[in-house]
Amino acid sequence: MKAHLAVSLLLLIMAASLAPGQAVPQRVRVSDTVMSAQVLTKVAPTYPPLARQARIQGTVVLKVQISKSGDVEDVQLSSGHPMLAPAAIEAVKQWKYKPFLLNGEPVTVETSVTVNFTLADNPPAENDAGDGNSAPSRVRVSRNVMQSLLVKKVQPEYPPEAKEEHIQGVVLLQVILDKEGSVANIQLISGHPSLAPAAIEAVKQWKYRPYLLNGAPIDVETQVAVNFTLSE
Repeated sequence: MKAHLAVSLLLLIMAASLAPGQAVPQRVRVSDTVMSAQVLTKVAPTYPPLARQARIQGTVVLKVQISKSGDVEDVQLSSGHPMLAPAAIEAVKQWKYKPFLLNGEPVTVETSVTVNFTLADNPPAENDAGDGNSAPSRVRVSRNVMQSLLVKKVQPEYPPEAKEEHIQGVVLLQVILDKEGSVANIQLISGHPSLAPAAIEAVKQWKYRPYLLNGAPIDVETQVAVNFTLSE
């Protein structure tokens, strides 16, 4: 009798231990390669204007959680340039996937998404090379010389986040000025990414006297250094 009760108890314990193992997990991790085949709607990110102007390119990697219905529930940044990341996150939030099935049941998925930002190469400007006899279409002038021609200088606004984190430094920009002395193009050479957008936005508003070559105004390529310094 005791033996029979012991066997019955053992069978009950085994049945109880086996039952949970048959349950479908609530969330699974799936590779980005597998999930890319599940995408139904893919929204391309809008290239941030300041990042485009600063010639910033790169890859943004995101950690994404997808619901049982295939909607993007949560997006977190894993890696990527801070000027590109917000656009990537905003786009991926709008993506739609086919429900991922495990044992025939839809489950929540955790995966990664890679978003690439690539700028097309700019075609060379006409007459840039010349034949050696014609006048150049643009000349390179030192920033010290161009400083003396500056007639309007707009100071950058210190980014609140950079100020809060006590980020200081110099942002170096390559600038092209047209024949009227207006800023026609800006490219980032170096500088902290938290400071660069403010520097670019300010320098875009600068104005110079036209630079003359043989008495005629000409486009100029020069450099501008913008200093960000916090008072003690």
